[in-house]
Amino acid sequence: MWCLISQPNSVVFEVRVEPKSIGQECLEKVCEYLGISNESDYFGLKYQNNKGEELWLNLRNPIDRQVHCHGPGNPLRFALRVKFWVPPHLLLQETTRHQFYLHAKCDLLEKRLLASEWDSVPRLIALIAQAESGDYEPSRPPHTIYMQASSIGAVDETQKPSDLLQKIIAEHKKYKGMKKCTAEYWLLKDVSEFEAYGEEVFTAKTGGGAMLGVGPHGITIYKKDQPKQLISFTNILSASSHRRTFKLEYLSEDSKETVLETKLDSSHVASSLYRALTEKHAFYSCETVRTAVTSQFIRDLKGTIVSIFNEDSTLGKKYVFDIRRTCREVYDNARRALYLENGLQIPKVESAEDSQDGGNFKDSDERLHRLMDALTCKICMDNQIDVVFLPCAHVVACTSCAARVDKCPLCRSEFTQAQKLYLPSEFRQELCS
Repeated sequence: MWCLISQPNSVVFEVRVEPKSIGQECLEKVCEYLGISNESDYFGLKYQNNKGEELWLNLRNPIDRQVHCHGPGNPLRFALRVKFWVPPHLLLQETTRHQFYLHAKCDLLEKRLLASEWDSVPRLIALIAQAESGDYEPSRPPHTIYMQASSIGAVDETQKPSDLLQKIIAEHKKYKGMKKCTAEYWLLKDVSEFEAYGEEVFTAKTGGGAMLGVGPHGITIYKKDQPKQLISFTNILSASSHRRTFKLEYLSEDSKETVLETKLDSSHVASSLYRALTEKHAFYSCETVRTAVTSQFIRDLKGTIVSIFNEDSTLGKKYVFDIRRTCREVYDNARRALYLENGLQIPKVESAEDSQDGGNFKDSDERLHRLMDALTCKICMDNQIDVVFLPCAHVVACTSCAARVDKCPLCRSEFTQAQKLYLPSEFRQELCS
């Protein structure tokens, strides 16, 4: 069975899977083709059903039970998309950051992401131009990229500056000599600070067409001519979906139990909202994915009848959620996999004759460089790590960067203390030498 996979930059490629494969097998082949296998948990596959609704492919269920195949000669069509957005300093592979960049650029151009102020828009467009065309050349200015990226907007469209092009050119000139990967990184860094970063938006049919955005911190309710309302994961008591209705019970700001009940376009969209809320809560807020989430399933009518006589039957069984790891687990697993791939195992003891040829000096130098990179602040990528966040105990930042954040960049949990960390003097001297 052939599957056509489209990327945000309109590049399409194909992969082949077995007819009875589950979604995870298809995603793994896609990520292997793009070189992002170690960080595949951030991504998912989307498809359109017969009603034109865009849905996530459940990776734990067979593909043929979710996507209707129009014949043996017609391939299935999927879109590779970022499902769980994280800050760029948590992405360990340049190939993964490039995919995040492509998706972020697409969301900016299609105005799914809006800057809070117009002052930041010229910088975004200039970074895209630097990543796409390199340094600014007065004889060959990248006007095509400028015009394409000019659709990037801010929340208040009325404040759009009249000299936007001049500001873009001035910003682009500042980035002379900046590498493509660096420009992509800083674009992601700027975009990751947007309030809507990582949100999956659903439009309600009731309540004046309110929009519900499910993101890393909870669910945000957007109503026309009203201030937005953020319901954090910690204040949510329960959530459920039944047919087209989505129901949410939560604690309001005055600690009163409040019920939000709204209807959506279809039962599929209501289920997608319930699934997005549960999976994003597990991914961003939990230490590990609970069994109650991984084991939740439904059955079709035939499977329900068979289960009356045999509860262990898998006939008609469909898993509700397909999340496997949390944000912390994805980062740790990717780091471990890359560690092993790069041959950074504990070196074996060699004889004196083996060490006389000097062949180990290059390997030792490479290991030292990797160690120095590991001890570099993951926020500014410049200073040495010298702070430990408590109580999560993650060591990822320097003193100056720790003073600017209130949540751990790795697990996104609030810390009560940023404790100064002192490395042994011999160790610091070795790194500086």
